[in-house]
Amino acid sequence: MGNAGEQTVRKTVLLNPEKVQRLRELFGVKTDSQAVRWAIDETLAYREALEAARRIQKRGTFAREASRE
Repeated sequence: MGNAGEQTVRKTVLLNPEKVQRLRELFGVKTDSQAVRWAIDETLAYREALEAARRIQKRGTFAREASRE
């Protein structure tokens, strides 16, 4: 999760406490802030990977081979 020493800013957000608790359990972290930061990092990493996969697929790298007869 995140880089040590990365810049952070204080924000006030309204969050569902049950969902934040689920995130804390899922990521195994102690604080709500850690859970939210981890969720942000995971979401950004997922989107970057998805966009990269789509670019590769668009070039045809992941095209399935025609069945051989």
